[in-house]
Amino acid sequence: MRIAGILIIVVMLAGCSGLKERLTPTRPLLKQPANTEEALSIARDIARRGRWSEAMRYLDAAALTLDDKAALEQGRDKLQSQWQRKKRALEDSIVASDAENLKYKVATLQEMSLAEPDNLVLTSRRIFCKETLANKAEALTACAEVHVGDRPDLARRCFEVASWMPVNAAHEQRLSQVDKQLRTIESVAEKRRLANQERERLARVRVLLNNAKASIEAQDFRTALDTLEKVSALQPDNIEAVGLKQQAMLMISPQIEALIKLGDHLYLDEQLDAAVATWQAALTLKPKDEEILARIERAKTVLDKLETLRRQQNPTVHQAPWPTQPLP
Repeated sequence: MRIAGILIIVVMLAGCSGLKERLTPTRPLLKQPANTEEALSIARDIARRGRWSEAMRYLDAAALTLDDKAALEQGRDKLQSQWQRKKRALEDSIVASDAENLKYKVATLQEMSLAEPDNLVLTSRRIFCKETLANKAEALTACAEVHVGDRPDLARRCFEVASWMPVNAAHEQRLSQVDKQLRTIESVAEKRRLANQERERLARVRVLLNNAKASIEAQDFRTALDTLEKVSALQPDNIEAVGLKQQAMLMISPQIEALIKLGDHLYLDEQLDAAVATWQAALTLKPKDEEILARIERAKTVLDKLETLRRQQNPTVHQAPWPTQPLP
C-alpha cells in the first residue's frame, strides 16, 4: 500500500508539472549555434536519436541569443507535435500488445475450461481476462482510427483484436469504417509493391541485355546466350533479346558444327577419347543438345565394351578403367 501511495503521488506530480507553462532557460548554451537554421538542424538531429525533450530544451536555450525567436518557436512546436504523435503510437503499441496477450490468454483458458468444465479457478481466470479485454474496446478502436493513416500496421493490430471482441453497434460501425480504410491502404500498397517489382524487373532486364551485348562483342557467345536466357525468364516477349539470341547463335553455330564434324571424324578414326572430348566441347557451346549427347553416349558405350573385352582377355591384370570424360 505504501508503494502504491508513493506511485500515485509521483504520477500526480508529473501530471501537475505537465500542466505548467514551460520554464525559460536562464543560461545560454555553452556552444552557440551560428544561426537559426543550424539550431533547428541540431535540434532535429537530437530528436531523431529519440531525445525529444533535450531537443526542445536546446531550442529554448538557443532562443536566448538568436534573434529569430518566431522560427525557433515554430520549430519547437513542430517537434512537440511530432513527439506527441510518436508518444501516442508508443502508448498504443503497448495497448495492442496487452490486448493481444489477453486475447491469447482468453483463447487458451477457454480451451482449458472445455477440458475441465468444473474447474472454478480456470473459469474465474477466463472471466477476469475477458472483462479486462472488454474494457480495452474503446482504446483499441481509437487506436485503429488514429493510426489508420500514418501507422496502418499498428491500426491493423488494434483492429484485429477489437474485431475479435464482442462490441456494441457504435464500435462495430467505427471498426467497419477502419476496415474499409485499411483495405484501401493495403490495396494501394500492393499496387505500389507490384509497380516497384516491375521497375526492378525492367532495370534487371536492361542490365542483362547490356551484359549480353558486351559478351557478344567479346565473342563470348556462350555467356551471351546464358545471359539472354535469364532475360527470357524475366521478360519472355522481349524482342531485343530474341534478336540478340539469333545473332549469337549465328555466330556460334559454325563453331558447334565444326566441333561436331571433328568429333565424328575422330570417332570414325577410332580415336574415341578424343571424339568424346571434342563433342563435350561442342556441348559447352550448345548445352543439352540431344544429337551431341547421343554421340557422346554412343562413344562411351563402345569404350565400356572395349574395357570389358580387355578385362576378359587379361583377367589377372588389374588396369585402371579406360579414361573417359564425364557427362556434363
